[in-house]
Amino acid sequence: MIRVRIAPSPTGYLHLGNARTAIFNWLYAKNKDGMFIVRIDDTDTERSTKDFEKDILDNLKWLGLEWDEGIDVGGPHGSYRQSERFDRYKQVAEELVEKGLAYIDDGAIKFRVEKEGQVAFTDLVRGEMIFNKNDIEDFVIMRSNGSPTYHLASTVDDIDYEISHVARGEDILPSTPKHILITESLSKPLPEYCHLPLLFGPDGKRLSKRHGATSVKEYKNKGLLSEALFNYMCLLGWSPEKDVEVFSHDYAISKFNFKDVLPSSAIFDENKLMWMNGLYIRELKQDLFLSTCINELSLKVNRNLYDTEKERLKILLPSIQERMESLNDILPLVSFVLDEKFIVSEDHWKDVFSENTEQYLIEVKEALINIDTFEEDLIEKTMRDLLEKCGIKAKEGFQSVRVAVTGSKISPPLFTSMFALGRGACLARIEERIEILQSNN
Repeated sequence: MIRVRIAPSPTGYLHLGNARTAIFNWLYAKNKDGMFIVRIDDTDTERSTKDFEKDILDNLKWLGLEWDEGIDVGGPHGSYRQSERFDRYKQVAEELVEKGLAYIDDGAIKFRVEKEGQVAFTDLVRGEMIFNKNDIEDFVIMRSNGSPTYHLASTVDDIDYEISHVARGEDILPSTPKHILITESLSKPLPEYCHLPLLFGPDGKRLSKRHGATSVKEYKNKGLLSEALFNYMCLLGWSPEKDVEVFSHDYAISKFNFKDVLPSSAIFDENKLMWMNGLYIRELKQDLFLSTCINELSLKVNRNLYDTEKERLKILLPSIQERMESLNDILPLVSFVLDEKFIVSEDHWKDVFSENTEQYLIEVKEALINIDTFEEDLIEKTMRDLLEKCGIKAKEGFQSVRVAVTGSKISPPLFTSMFALGRGACLARIEERIEILQSNN
């Protein structure tokens, strides 16, 4: 059976590179009806934290990567946490010493590398790989403090958990000959190896904090939909078909194979990611878009929304779905219909104010008081009819009302905004602006 794994170290938030590696492993397991395993490589006890571990596991799940075996879900191989397997690593190290394949040096245990011959294997992405043994120095597998090195712990775990395919970043490629030597010294079958291309920024340098956000958490906080991030991450080194860029989890599963991954570095382009996120937002069905926005707004204002707010949003949200690129776009566009403190941008007000503004606002207020029903079409007709009477252009008049009732020059369509807000709130905000103007005369 195909058994693949992701083995993150909880010394930081889930990195985009690790997330992409997890996605590729998950896709391969699903395509082959295999098992996707998550274990925690927490031998670095000083830097490992439960908070980082929680972030990693939560964001793997957020991306849709449920695992079949491993941390939190259990399985037939005991613990899936390296810090709980030190006795096992010690046992293997001592076994290698007894066989003469390792030796003690200054309290540490080193693996003895025979200098003749080669280490060769076929990488599923890079083809035939050959390393001369005389280029590989004896290496530490157990430190003097009793903790295992990555080489020993990772290899023993892959053996014990019966991993059939080890797919990881190409930065680990120089270590693979050492892992093969350990595996062979224990008379165990070798897995298939697959070294995935690293992620680079648009400047051609390895993706790092100088390029901006590098963790799944940061992009989640930027208002990304999990489906959009998953889709985009799939394209970093792989493509299901020519000219196919937007696809579902199931479609990706049906097409994925490690052999189709490109060996060249993958360029992470945040602009393209945000473009794709906008596509996904615009494709959401209305009910799902509404519930997604309400959940996002509740998080932003740190409370559950009132039913009256939800009713206003039902009117308003369909008009902004086409304009959004991120869930973070929602609050600035609709905050004026929430029962939060209302603030008018004075800079925006200065931009729209003219000598005709006060009179137009007065006329609009009186007209809106007297119209029979506060409906969108009637609001628009009433305000348009008043433009000529006040000798004011549409942009000049409408923008002054927009800033008065929404607080900003940038809002959803004006008449939809006013209808969603309601007659009472619109009149109160227009009146407040009139009073400010009159007090300044």
